[in-house]
Amino acid sequence: MKLRAGLFLVMVVLAMNAGAAAGAIKQQEQGLKVTHRVAPVYPEEAKRARVEGKVVLEVTVEENGEVSMAKVVNGPQLLQQAAVDAVKQWRFSNPFNDSVTIQLTLAFALKADSDVEKEQTSAQQPALKDVHRVDPVYPEEAKRQGIQGEVAVEIKVDDKGQVTDARAASGNEMLRQAAVDAARQFRFSNSLRATVAATLTFNFVLGNKK
Repeated sequence: MKLRAGLFLVMVVLAMNAGAAAGAIKQQEQGLKVTHRVAPVYPEEAKRARVEGKVVLEVTVEENGEVSMAKVVNGPQLLQQAAVDAVKQWRFSNPFNDSVTIQLTLAFALKADSDVEKEQTSAQQPALKDVHRVDPVYPEEAKRQGIQGEVAVEIKVDDKGQVTDARAASGNEMLRQAAVDAARQFRFSNSLRATVAATLTFNFVLGNKK
């Protein structure tokens, strides 16, 4: 059995839009402070279609700092749900004694293929470098049925290099959980010192054991 993991890096830029609301809302935006932010996972369909752009969200932050509502104001349709899913995991320091509604802008930017290839072959260290990788455990049922193939797992890596989220984006259903379980155990050196979205690809290949 041979297993191979590859890394595809997608840079995600996050920005708070402080000029899209009226004066009272501006003051509330200034009073809020992000204490935990999660970068959106770039949708595979959007990557294939080379869709980039900004998604503007109307976000309600509760008194305890949790996001109770995130509604799309505008932005490319293929990017909207990823933006909503990410922002719902954000946490804030809310000095007000009530819920606050603000606007956030998340900007999605894909690296050009040529830039990715250059980064991998240049002397410069990539933003993410795996320092600990784990091979997935081949599911017994999948082996019995002779199931092989690649599984793409979208991950989020925090500033400390730990995988905070992992979910299968493609691949056979019988292989997905094993790939996700392995991806969660990866560790990276993160030169960006910020949350980064990336994709790990695991290749499940059946072969004679030595």
